[in-house]
This record gives sequence, C-alpha cells and structure tokens, in this order.
Amino acid sequence: MIKKFQDLNYTDFVGSINQWNVLPGSYDTLSKWKVFSNLNEKSRLLEIACTTGFSSRELAVMTNCSGVGIDISEKSVEAAQKNKDIYSPEINIDYKIADGCTYQDSKLFSHIVLGSGLGFFDDPKQMTNHIPDILEEGGYVLASPFYAIKEIPQSLVEKAKKIFNITVTQEDYKEVMNIYSDFEILFEEKSIPIPETEDELDHYCESTIRKFEEEEGHLSEEDKKIAYGRLMEIKIMSNELRPYQGYSTLVLRYRKSTYKKRCVELF
Repeated sequence: MIKKFQDLNYTDFVGSINQWNVLPGSYDTLSKWKVFSNLNEKSRLLEIACTTGFSSRELAVMTNCSGVGIDISEKSVEAAQKNKDIYSPEINIDYKIADGCTYQDSKLFSHIVLGSGLGFFDDPKQMTNHIPDILEEGGYVLASPFYAIKEIPQSLVEKAKKIFNITVTQEDYKEVMNIYSDFEILFEEKSIPIPETEDELDHYCESTIRKFEEEEGHLSEEDKKIAYGRLMEIKIMSNELRPYQGYSTLVLRYRKSTYKKRCVELF
C-alpha cells in the first residue's frame, strides 16, 4: 500500500500519512496569533491551504472559535477531518475541498489563516486580492511567511523543488512583505528557525509513522521503512534550508477605509 506513496506529490503524501504539517513557529506562532488578533469563542476563521488541519484545529482547541479549513488536496482534507474526529471532536471546524482564490461562503470570516501557504499558490497576489470578498470589516489576516536571509544555492533550490513540488521562497524580507502591503500590520515578530538535530528529526519521523500505524492498523516493517524514509527526506530538506531562511509572525487587519493605502509609518 505505502509503496504507492512514493509517487504522490508532496501535499498528497502529507495527507496520506496524516503528517501534522505545521506552520513556521508551530504552537509559538499560534499563541501569538491568538493574543494579538483577539481570537476567541465568538470568532469565525477560515484556514486556507489547511493541509491536515493543524492550525485551525489547534486554534479552535485554544479558543473555542468556529470556522472552515479548505485545501485543494482531497487526501489532505480527509486527513484534516480524521484529525478532528480523533483528536478534537469537540471543535466546530468544517473541512472542505476548495480553492482559496475562488472560495465563497454564506457568511464572512473574522480571521483568515494563511500561515506560509501562499508559497503554494501560482499567483499569491490573486489570493490576497480575494480576501476582502470573504473577510469582515476589521477582520484579521494571520500569516507566517518564510523569506530568504541570504542567497540560496541553486542546487539546493532545485533539490527542494523535487521534494516539495514548489520553488522555495528566494525573495528577501521586503519582497515577501510586499505581498501583504494592502493590509495594516498590527503585530509582527521576525524569527530565525534553528536546524534540528539528528535525534530530533528521528524522534519526529518515528512518532509520526507510529501515530499513522495506530490510526490505520498494523503496517509491515517494509511499509514503515518506506514511509519513514520519505518523511525523513522531507525533514532533512527543510533542515538544509534553515540557514538561509527567516520567517515573520504577522497579524494584519483589513479595513475598507485604509485598504491598499499606507497612511501609517512602518516604524
């Protein structure tokens, strides 16, 4: 069964083994979003490119908010729903197959979670231009984009593209932030990710495959070896990129009166 996973694209593989694919900063970023965007039980959020649902699920656990998570990968959405059913059945989050650039809902959202998901869009600006159509007045955009702190070797860029099926962010901080320039910056914190040790990588991969086996039933040793090997390849690739990357935890606000305007200085 798992041998077929070797031929899946990155997002479908993540969904197939139910990897809890997290945003830059993980729980640390979620906690800052919660505080600085006043996310609470009255909030209604939309997670765009949710993969297996980590951000929306954990924010709902932390705040009792409601909302929707969407992704174009059917396998990822199935995994997101499974994670909700197993690990947090009490939350009020619905998971759907949908494209963020065209998604519409009967009710506007108070918060839109982007994480670093814009890196998977062919045209990120198309996505951000759609936000005013689905976000309420005074609503928040929660993002955590990667940016390059120094030039990434082309050989590493090409290697990463084979693994992630996208071209990793090579733009510097100013170029990346320009994507969000239509909104007001209410909170920002820049961070530099620290590469993980071999023991940390092994512990994560082994735990994820063990969790997958517990959810799906017994796996052969060969199956576990194949799944572990591809997951480790992904994690090692992420680790190799760390010396070239920074990320920013952002809380942005949409107001019609100031949208696409910069009336407040950046410092």
